[in-house]
Amino acid sequence: MMVSNILQGQIQEDKKKHFIAGSTISGLTYVFAKKKLGDPNKALLCSIGAGILAGVAKETLDATQPGNTFDGKDLLATTLGSISISLTINLFDKKRNRKK
Repeated sequence: MMVSNILQGQIQEDKKKHFIAGSTISGLTYVFAKKKLGDPNKALLCSIGAGILAGVAKETLDATQPGNTFDGKDLLATTLGSISISLTINLFDKKRNRKK
């Protein structure tokens, strides 16, 4: 319990939001790409790419705001969210298809 509280305190709220945003964008993209392309591997690449692209776009937009900069740590958090959900969905998608 104490370790969990320490870890949560070390991760900034902003980074959590970026992780969730990357996860959400990539999860939705995976589902859409799988329906359109029918290939889980292509859906995986599309979903990770969409999450990273969204992160780069957000940070680039932030860099144009006065007093704000491109934050590589925010982009990393978005990318990690994107990769984690995409790989998880892909793994379960492939497992489910093997059982059919």
